[in-house]
Amino acid sequence: MPVTTNGQLKAGYNLQIATEKQFVLHYDVFPNPTDTKTLLPFLETYPHDVKTVVADAGYGSEENLLRLDENNVNHLIQYAMFDEEQKKKYTQSARNLAN
Repeated sequence: MPVTTNGQLKAGYNLQIATEKQFVLHYDVFPNPTDTKTLLPFLETYPHDVKTVVADAGYGSEENLLRLDENNVNHLIQYAMFDEEQKKKYTQSARNLAN
């Protein structure tokens, strides 16, 4: 395990688990630090046909969403800015490209 500058141990792995109706179907461990970089490698090790992926915003990246679309996999994954874009402050902001 890597040690941080303050002496604390920090996990150097990323455990992923696929479930359906609370049953574990598959799991794998990766050295990738974020879920964003782990989704596609995890799906490559998944031994079944992937029909739908449901995941939190930590998995939402343009690359992940495009690759799932290319492979005709249904997905319910929020991208990182989704919640922010729903706020009135963001929709009226001059920094919003839509304005």
